[in-house]
Amino acid sequence: MAIEQRNNSEFYRASSFAEAANLLREHDAAIIAGGQSLMPLLRQGVIDKEAIVDVSAIEGHNEIDTDDTELYLGGLATHRELIESDLAETPWDALVETAKEIGDRQVRNWGTIGGSIAHADPSLDYPPTMIALDAEVECSNGETTEYVPLEDFYVAEYVTVLDPDQLVTGVRIPRPPEGSGVAFEKFAWRKGDMSLVNVAVRLSVEGSEITEARIIVGCMGPTPLRMEEMEEALVGSSIDDTERQRAVAEHVDKFTQPVGEEHASVEYKNRLAERLTEKALQTAAERAMEGTA
Repeated sequence: MAIEQRNNSEFYRASSFAEAANLLREHDAAIIAGGQSLMPLLRQGVIDKEAIVDVSAIEGHNEIDTDDTELYLGGLATHRELIESDLAETPWDALVETAKEIGDRQVRNWGTIGGSIAHADPSLDYPPTMIALDAEVECSNGETTEYVPLEDFYVAEYVTVLDPDQLVTGVRIPRPPEGSGVAFEKFAWRKGDMSLVNVAVRLSVEGSEITEARIIVGCMGPTPLRMEEMEEALVGSSIDDTERQRAVAEHVDKFTQPVGEEHASVEYKNRLAERLTEKALQTAAERAMEGTA
């Protein structure tokens, strides 16, 4: 364990997640990995901690592994490693599409999946896609590990269910059912910006009938919003019924909680959410019909 003094915070470099968890128990501390989320907040004084615990030097934990049942993403895997993985043209390729939309090259090179998930910024891109894929977050305090559905992981803006001594050490995502299509759509003012609105959809079919649907809208509330009533309206319908899918998308504003901004009113954000939902439904339906996710 290395200790340095940086600004008003002590800086620790942990060599294992267990050591990092111990430091969290001993100090009012924040975890840093790639630093792409935490450093801006530290510079702005939004976060003021007694100690910073750097986990970036922990060896391993950046694996991206698949088997017949699930995908496992190590918490220290970077966005770039996900993009360059062999997940393209697999049932999880929507994650690669999502990672490509994150930030600029620096953010993708240094930012980690675990850090991004734990940051709980409502404008993050991974959570809608991962929730659509029924992801579970691996939470560890160095002694015990538990898996929490990502859908239940976020409590409020920048707040998660993590205990004070827990870290996000990985994410596991089950293999989607055969005949599933997954799509992610995002609107940002400029390429590389944080999302103003993002949407992820998964549709699963048997024959031409939708048997399962997931619609998750991001940036339109304090946490990612799952549109369960809209999902129920799609189950049992035909995958090629685009009119029904368009009609379902029109209801998205009944379930969102957007905050208006200077250049983006509540009405504007809801129109964006509707159009992104319609587009994501269309793409997911096309992929489900092709038999690829």
